[in-house]
Amino acid sequence: MTPPTTPGVPPPAFRAASRHHYDTAQLAAGNRLRISADHLAGLAAECAIKAILLDCLGSALTGKGRPFHPELKEEAKERMRREGLKDVPQQDFMHGHLPSLWGQLCAVAGRRRGREVGPLFTQLIASNPFLGWAVEGRYCDETSITEADLARHLQAAYDLIAAHEQARTLGTGTLA
Repeated sequence: MTPPTTPGVPPPAFRAASRHHYDTAQLAAGNRLRISADHLAGLAAECAIKAILLDCLGSALTGKGRPFHPELKEEAKERMRREGLKDVPQQDFMHGHLPSLWGQLCAVAGRRRGREVGPLFTQLIASNPFLGWAVEGRYCDETSITEADLARHLQAAYDLIAAHEQARTLGTGTLA
């Protein structure tokens, strides 16, 4: 008897997921569900950042469909050798959650100033609107998420999605 096989996991669709999470965040915000809206705004931004990193800034997917950046991986390997670490620090190159993902976006984009990353995108990522945001925020009570926090997170997610869409529309793979 042959053991059952698990179907292959489809590759991530970060662009579609970013839009879906953003739209759902807007619905939650409209229904005064601040915790859910803020959580989904963060996930929308994470997905948009991963789409930008993959489609415009040279990131790739592992065999298991997890996004990473090759240059950051090489730097992590060097850090491992320099600091005598046992393993390569995956958090240095694997694209995970905000706010550290924002730092990776800035690091990669910072190397590509000029043709690939325009001044508007550089200005967009200059300050991290998700500083202090954590995916675990979905477990909090509503008092820890202000209307201003939610508005800032929704706007940032929208701006990231728009930047990615503009790069796709221009067809150049560059971020204006």
